[in-house]
Amino acid sequence: MKIVVVDAVHLEENHIRKLRSIANVKIFEDAPKTPDELKERIREADVVIVGWTHLTEDILKSAEKLKMVSIWATTCHYVNLEAARKKEIAVSHVPGYATEAVAEHALALMLAVARKLLLADRHVRSGEFDWRPFKGWELTGKTLGLIGTGAIGCRVAEIAKAFNMKILAFDKYPNFKKAEEIGMKYVDLQTLLKESDAITLHVPLTPETEGLIGKKEVEIMKSGCVLINTSQGKVIDEKALADALKSHKLSYAGLDVFEKEPPQKDNPLFKLDNTVLSPHIAFHTVEAAKRCTEICLDNVIKFLEGHPQNLCQPVRPVSLK
Repeated sequence: MKIVVVDAVHLEENHIRKLRSIANVKIFEDAPKTPDELKERIREADVVIVGWTHLTEDILKSAEKLKMVSIWATTCHYVNLEAARKKEIAVSHVPGYATEAVAEHALALMLAVARKLLLADRHVRSGEFDWRPFKGWELTGKTLGLIGTGAIGCRVAEIAKAFNMKILAFDKYPNFKKAEEIGMKYVDLQTLLKESDAITLHVPLTPETEGLIGKKEVEIMKSGCVLINTSQGKVIDEKALADALKSHKLSYAGLDVFEKEPPQKDNPLFKLDNTVLSPHIAFHTVEAAKRCTEICLDNVIKFLEGHPQNLCQPVRPVSLK
C-alpha cells in the first residue's frame, strides 16, 4: 500500500515514523507545479494526504488506485467531493483543530487595525516619532458583527466579550443556546451590516457564501466600518472591498485570506495604507499544526482499520486489505 503526501504539510519525525509503520510513504515538501506533475505524484497512491493542492475531477479520474484522501485542513473544498463520491473515494478533514488560533488571529487583526500598528511601526523604523497621526479607537463599547457562528465564530465572540463589545451575529443555522451563553444577538444580515462597527467573517466557502460580501453589502455597511476575514478569500469581492477602502467608506480591512492565493503582485489591496495583510497564517501556531497533523494521520489509520472518521461526506466503506 502507498501513501503520498502531495505538498507542504507539517510533519515531525514521529509523524513520519507512524506513517512508515503502516505503508510505503512518499513525501513531497512543495506543491506540484502543474496538473501533470500532480497526476504523476498520486498515480500509484492508495491514500493521499493533501494540505493546499486542489484535487479536481480530472485529477481524481487519473488516480486509479486512490481510495482515500485525508485533507490537512478544516475545509473540504480542496477536493471535488462529487467526483470523489462517484469514485467511492473517502475524503476526510480536520474539524476544530485551529479554533483558538484563528479566533486569536482575527482579534489580532482587529487590534492592529484599531491602533494602526503597522503604520506606527513603519513610522518609528523610518526614524520618526510623532504620535499625532496614529489616533486609534477602542474596541470597548463597539458593535462587532459575526458572520458565521461555528466554533471559531463563537470563540471570537467570547474573546470580544472580554473587550465589552456588543455582539451581533448572522448564521443560516443559528445556535441560540450558545448565543445565550455568550451574550450575542442573532439578527438578519442586513441589520448586522448596517449596525456593526467591525465585521468578522467565519464561514466556509460554498456556492452560497462565495461573493457573500460584495458591492451591495458594502454599501449597506456603516461608514467607517472595519472588515476582518480569516475564513476564505472568495467570500469577499476584492474589487468592491478595494474600492470601499479607497473611498474610505470602509476605514480598514484586516485580511488573512485572498480570492487567489498567492495573490497577484499587482493586487490593489497591497497599495492601500488602510489594510493589514497576512499570508493565510491564522491557523499556523505550534499547537494547532501538531493537532492538525495528529488528527489528519489518525483519519488515515481509522480508515485503514475500517472505521472512517471526520468524513466530508458519507462513502461506502472500502477495504485496502
